[in-house]
Amino acid sequence: MSSREAADIKHINELQVFRGNHKAGSLKRTESGCQFHFDEAFLKNQNFDELTYRLKKQTNSLTYHGVNLPPFFAGLLPEGLRLKALVQNLKTSEDDLFSLLAASGERVIGDIYVCSQHRPHQTSDTINAKEIDFYQLFEDSLKYGALTKTEDSFAGVQEKLSASMISFPVSFAKKNKSYILKLNPADKPNLIHNELQCLRLADKCGLTVNPATIVQDKKKNPGLLIERFDRKATDDGSFQMVHQEDACQFLNRFPADKYRLSFAEICTGIQELATAPLIELLKAIQLYAFSYLIGNGDLHAKNISLQTDPNLGRVQITPAYDLICTFLYKDESMALKMDGRDKQFKRKNFLHFGQRYDLQEKAIHTMLDRLLTQFEKNSHLLCDIPNLTKKEKSKISNMAKTRIQHLR
Repeated sequence: MSSREAADIKHINELQVFRGNHKAGSLKRTESGCQFHFDEAFLKNQNFDELTYRLKKQTNSLTYHGVNLPPFFAGLLPEGLRLKALVQNLKTSEDDLFSLLAASGERVIGDIYVCSQHRPHQTSDTINAKEIDFYQLFEDSLKYGALTKTEDSFAGVQEKLSASMISFPVSFAKKNKSYILKLNPADKPNLIHNELQCLRLADKCGLTVNPATIVQDKKKNPGLLIERFDRKATDDGSFQMVHQEDACQFLNRFPADKYRLSFAEICTGIQELATAPLIELLKAIQLYAFSYLIGNGDLHAKNISLQTDPNLGRVQITPAYDLICTFLYKDESMALKMDGRDKQFKRKNFLHFGQRYDLQEKAIHTMLDRLLTQFEKNSHLLCDIPNLTKKEKSKISNMAKTRIQHLR
C-alpha cells in the first residue's frame, strides 16, 4: 500500500456498518472518540432485534468517549503480526482503532463488518496449493494483503490465512465449505499438529469441533485447514454469514481484557444470552474441563464464542476452536480463573461452580464421567504430536494421568 493510500485511510472519518447484506448504521470518528447511529431501514427491519447481542436498536446516536471504537468493533481487528503490519504500513498508533478497522478486511469473523466508499470490495483469483509457499503467501499478505479487501481479517495471534484464496484437492476441501488455513509460528514448529491432535481428542470426548486436516504447499510445508463454522453454504453457491461474538464482544469488553475476565463472568453472559442457558452452560463447563485435561492454558475470553443459528435463531455456543496443549510449552495454568483458581482443579470445584448457575449436580457428574472415560481412552493422541522427545511424551502422559485423577 502506498503512502498516499495509507494517508487516505487515516483520514476516513465515517464507516458504513453492515450485518450480512443489510446496512445497519454508521460509525463516525469524533475528536473525543466515536459515534454510532442506526440506519432507519435497519431499525424498521423486523428480522433483527439488535445489531449485536448487547447493542439493541435505538433511534438515538450512541457516543463513545476516550477510544475511537466501541468494544465490539475493536474485537473485529486482527492481532499479532497482522496488527503490527497494519500499524506499520498505516504509520499510525495501535490506539488508532478507527483507522485500523478501516484498513482491515471486510470479511471478518461473523456477519458484522464495515466498509468505506473509498475502499471498494475487490476479488482475487484462487491459487493452487501445490503452486505456492504458504509461509511466503502469509509474509506477502503482511506487506500489502492485510490492507486490501482480498484478505480476511482474523482475530488471534496465530498465523492465519483465508483459504478462500487457495484451491485444494476435493479430498481435502469441499466446494460448499469455507476454510481457514493456520500456519506454524517460527518458535513453535509443531503447533498446528498440536492443535489437530487436540481437535481429534475433543471430538472423541464428545465436544463439537469442525473438521480439520493437514495440507501441504509446493515445498511440503504443512498448514492446518479448518472448516469455518461462521459461514453456511446457500443453494446458489454463495455463503451466508453467521452471527458470532466472542466473550469479549458479548460482554462488551475490549480484546485487551481477554485474559482479565473470569470464567464466571463469561458464564453469566452465556446465562443471559443463550436460548437454552442450562444446555450451553454445561457445554462451557465441559470445554473448560477438557481444556484443563489437555493442558490448554490459552482458553481465554476470545476463545469462547456464541453464535446465532441462521435457521432456528437459537443463540448457542460455537464448536470448540483454538484447542492447544500449551503444557508442552511450559504453560501449566488456566488462562481464565474459575472461582479464583487457575490450577489443581478437583471435581468439587466444577460441581460448586455449576450449581451456582442452577445446573443439576447429576448433570455435571454425568458430563464429567463421560468426558473422563473418553479422555482416558484417547489421551494417547496428545503423545502422537509429531517430533516430541521421550521426555516431552512422558511429561504429557503424566500430566494427563494426574489431571484425570484430579477430576475423579
